Amino acid sequence: MPEGSRGGDSAQDALFARLRRLGELHARVRRAGQPSLAVLARAAGGRAKTTVGEWLKGNRLPQHLEDLLGVVDALRAAALRHPEGIDDADRELFDDDTWRALHTAVAQGRARLTGETVRAAGLGRARDRLEERQSYADLPDRPRPVARWDPRGLGVHPAISGAHGSDHGAAFVLPTYLPREHDRRLRTLLDRTVHDGDTLFVLVQGESCTGKTRAAYEAVRACLPDWDLAFPKGSESLLALLAADAVGPRTVLWLDEGQDFLTAERGEEAAAGLRRLLELPGPVVVLTTMWQEHRRTLLARPTAPVRDPHPQARALLTAGVTVHVSAAFPPDVMRDLRRTPDPSLYTAALTSRDGELTQTLAAALELVAFHETSDTVPACYGKAVVTAAMDARRLGHGPELPDTLLRAAARAYLSEAQRAAAAPGWFEQALAHAGTRVKGVVAPLGDVPDPGGMGARPRTRRLADYLDHHGRTARSYLCPAAPFWEAAAQGAGTAADLDALADAADRRGRYEVADDLRRRAAERGHAPAWTDMAQFRRDRGCRPEAVALVRKAHAAGDTGALTTLAHWYLEDQELDRALRLVPEIEGTDAPQNLLHLAQTPELAGGDEEVERLARKAADLGDAEALTFLGRRRLLAGDEKAAERLFQRAIAAGDHGAAFELARMRLVHGRDVAAAAAAAGQAAELGDFFTMGMMAQLVIAIDPAEGRRMARLAADLGGVSPADTVRLSAWENMVRQQGLAVLAQHAEETAGEGAGEAVLLAAVEEGDLHVMAWLAQRRRQSGDRADAERLYRRAAEGGYAPALLSLASSRREAGDAEEAEQLCRTAIDAGQYEAIGALAQVYEERGERERAGRLVLYGLDPDGTLAAPWLPLREGHEPARGHDAVGGWITIRHAAD
Repeated sequence: MPEGSRGGDSAQDALFARLRRLGELHARVRRAGQPSLAVLARAAGGRAKTTVGEWLKGNRLPQHLEDLLGVVDALRAAALRHPEGIDDADRELFDDDTWRALHTAVAQGRARLTGETVRAAGLGRARDRLEERQSYADLPDRPRPVARWDPRGLGVHPAISGAHGSDHGAAFVLPTYLPREHDRRLRTLLDRTVHDGDTLFVLVQGESCTGKTRAAYEAVRACLPDWDLAFPKGSESLLALLAADAVGPRTVLWLDEGQDFLTAERGEEAAAGLRRLLELPGPVVVLTTMWQEHRRTLLARPTAPVRDPHPQARALLTAGVTVHVSAAFPPDVMRDLRRTPDPSLYTAALTSRDGELTQTLAAALELVAFHETSDTVPACYGKAVVTAAMDARRLGHGPELPDTLLRAAARAYLSEAQRAAAAPGWFEQALAHAGTRVKGVVAPLGDVPDPGGMGARPRTRRLADYLDHHGRTARSYLCPAAPFWEAAAQGAGTAADLDALADAADRRGRYEVADDLRRRAAERGHAPAWTDMAQFRRDRGCRPEAVALVRKAHAAGDTGALTTLAHWYLEDQELDRALRLVPEIEGTDAPQNLLHLAQTPELAGGDEEVERLARKAADLGDAEALTFLGRRRLLAGDEKAAERLFQRAIAAGDHGAAFELARMRLVHGRDVAAAAAAAGQAAELGDFFTMGMMAQLVIAIDPAEGRRMARLAADLGGVSPADTVRLSAWENMVRQQGLAVLAQHAEETAGEGAGEAVLLAAVEEGDLHVMAWLAQRRRQSGDRADAERLYRRAAEGGYAPALLSLASSRREAGDAEEAEQLCRTAIDAGQYEAIGALAQVYEERGERERAGRLVLYGLDPDGTLAAPWLPLREGHEPARGHDAVGGWITIRHAAD
């Protein structure tokens, strides 16, 4: 009779009969070549061939359903390839739901049977007698069912939430668990212990915060759900449990951080007691976790003729089984996590270096707490240096941060009293504090590897990835004070770093700071910075100076400088000047310049010249030129040639070609599948706009496919809704586009209100962009109160554009004071449009001179209105008009 079989157990009989039928099918398909028993054993998670063979004979129950389904999947694939085919009866064997239902029923029945057997053997009565003994009643850590233990109580670290603004709340976050190879091995050991009735000592070993305790918890919960678990809180409690014989059959003895038990004052006595426990009848599991260095210490034999400190602990560890937990996740898993819906895992994947995901999940909260609570002297100097690093990174500086920058910028984050108390070696103290490894895992500031060899690069630091992420969210509405910008000008690492910081200053209305940083970047070899300086002057009417700077940019190597100048001449209706630049532009042999000429009819001339320039750009490797040529072929009616060019452009990386191909296939050929495939190609290149656009067209032809495509666009391939604050305006527009399609379809098919429900669902998931979009709909419908509530909620979540919308609503309501404050906060957050919005507030209050000065000269680092610092040509004033969307004040200039 099969293992554990009982005559009246119909579910078990049915499962074993079904297993025998599966074995007969395997015998038939095996004669055709595949799969062998070894192949099936691998599909079963690495089980032994003999074990899988016993399953297929109906003699042994698979402990893990997933292992059994692995065998079913392997046989399904082989049967479908069988030359004689398979009949319906055999196909029925591949129904996973039936296997799942039978296995669950049998597992529940066996659990009841085991309980009955234990009680029949007197173990239940022994426990009853034990409860009556005073020694058991006095135990502080008596065993209780596994189901009554929560992960926090067993020592699992709380994890980051991943949701903006809530990483430091009191809630205990347990992210989705990602099994690895050590999980399979650990669960196999526990299953075998259950099956064989043995005792097991297993050590889960790994470095700090690698997921040892979580792995142990998940394994016990999966494999031993109906057992008891005892968790002594120290060696004295452990000795009391052992003395009272409280660790009986079907009990897990949980020893998290096992070195604390084995190296305590009575640690050797505890180790001896555990060895005796393992000699008793089982099944019993002693499960401990430990760092590798602690295990090495306990296993080491003394080299000198002195007393051996750990003979019992060494014997215990030697007799047990060690399961090693790797410090890192494989690269493919880390890539996949960029699409996970779990906000904790998503954020950890973004901020984990070298695949060290669990370290980020477990240590990041304490890392932030260590930083934020370092307020007293001398720790405050370390905090100031780290905060300077956080601001430098979020404002665009590269990861390699020079000590000169951090030292000079630190004073921006210290009070006068703290600065006065600084000892001569304050910076060295600051670096020592910032180099402290939290939980032995990660320091706020770390070394940068020498790019030319081994060791660290001198006088250069790198900010911990999670603090980088934290700074971009927690400090997103703050603009650094003047000392930071002064330090950036003197100590930024490279010309590109200077230019990136200049852009950040420009977006925050600190125009003079930005101009100075750009000049320094340009003088250090970053040629496009000259062009940016030129554009700033041209917008303010200083065209002669702007033209001179563009020429300087061209001479320094900015290949796009002359096309910028040609564009200016065309805007000013000076075609002759623009045409005189064409030979010079073509002479750069820069493909983007050639394509620009081809796409500008006034500069390209005739049709043949357009074709020549575009082909030349394509031959030089410009993928967009291929798309441009494909579009021309399509307009000429040559769809085959157009498709060939679009496919070449896609292969070269231009997602715009995928959009053109998808549109051509749908509009010209009404081929939904082909259009969806092209949209998928665009998505693989990171372009979900095509998916959203095609969804609007497809949904009228194939509603199910249209909804699928719209959902893909709305999800941007799996980006966590709570993390939309990190997406670009373009990406959020794509999400809105996808949701708009879904909402409209829901409204048309499910009636009034269904579309609103789609948006509300996204809001409840934490999508801040949709929250602001819904607020706009409320505002348009006249519900200003609810609109402002949603705007505020989105802004508090970190979605800065909502500040501008809220400011506009407040301005319309007559509250100019709050509108001004909201605009200022938006400016400090880097919302460039907020400059125009604030100028509009000033103009409506009759402060026209103040509005014009703001637009022309911006703000000083402290946020006050800047004094005139750029000599403007006489007669050039800002226009008084605004556009209907962003509140821009547009600068115009007269012709020279």
